[in-house]
Amino acid sequence: MTQENIPSTLAGLENLLVKQFRTLQDLILVTKKEREILPNNDMDALMCIVEEKESLLDHLGLLDDARRKAIQDLEMELGIKSETSNLDEILPHLDKGQALRLSRLRDGITTLVAQARDLNYGNQALATSMADWLRAAQNFLIGLAQPDIGYRQAVRVPVLEGGGSWGVDHRA
Repeated sequence: MTQENIPSTLAGLENLLVKQFRTLQDLILVTKKEREILPNNDMDALMCIVEEKESLLDHLGLLDDARRKAIQDLEMELGIKSETSNLDEILPHLDKGQALRLSRLRDGITTLVAQARDLNYGNQALATSMADWLRAAQNFLIGLAQPDIGYRQAVRVPVLEGGGSWGVDHRA
C-alpha cells in the first residue's frame, strides 16, 4: 500500500463508520419494538423481531471486521506500528477535519452501543420477570388442584351403641 491510497482508505473507513452508526440506529428501533411486543405475549411477532435483530447483529459483525481491516490498512500506510489497531492511534496523523469527523462518528457509535445495551438489558429484565410471573402463576394453579399434604378425605366413623365391642369379648 502507498501514501496515494490513504484518501480512499480514509473515505472507506468513514463510510464503514457511517454504516455502523445507521445499523446501530436500526438495532435500537428494533429493540424498542421488541419492548412493545414483549408484554403482549405475541410469539410470532417476537420471533420476527428476534430474526431481524440477529440479522442486524450479523451485519454489525461484518462491518466491525471491515472497520478493523481498514484501520490496519491505514496504520500500514501511515507507518504506525501497533499491537492493537484502534482509531485513536490514527487520528493524530490525519488532518483536523477528517480526524474530527471520524472522532465524532466513533463517539456516536459508542453512545448508540451503550443505548442498545441498556435497552437489551431492560428487555431481558422484562422477559425474565414475565417468565417468573408465569412460573409463579403456574405453581399457584397447580397448588390449587393438589390436596394439602395433611389432607385426608372425611371418613364416616360408625357410632357405637352400648359400648359395642365389635364382637370381641373383653375379659380381665
